[in-house]
Amino acid sequence: MAEKLAAQAWFVRVKTSEATPALIDFAVGKAALQDAIAAILHHPQLDLGDEVTSTSRMTATEISSYGLGPDEVRTYGRRVFSSGRWVVERAR
Repeated sequence: MAEKLAAQAWFVRVKTSEATPALIDFAVGKAALQDAIAAILHHPQLDLGDEVTSTSRMTATEISSYGLGPDEVRTYGRRVFSSGRWVVERAR
């Protein structure tokens, strides 16, 4: 049986408020943007003071490619600013 995909979903980018800020990208299977942001608020990598810097509604093709389910929250990397650009953060 095929997995059920989210009918609508969002990409949400968050900039952390740490001494060395990082960007964390999320894919969230929610219909409304407000619900997508609420779904990531308690994520362990986020703290009070972190800021949503961009959002984008996912297309049906993107949802299908990601295999994103309803109410699902996924992170897609953590990047830090180094040498004049955002790069993938190495394991701590």
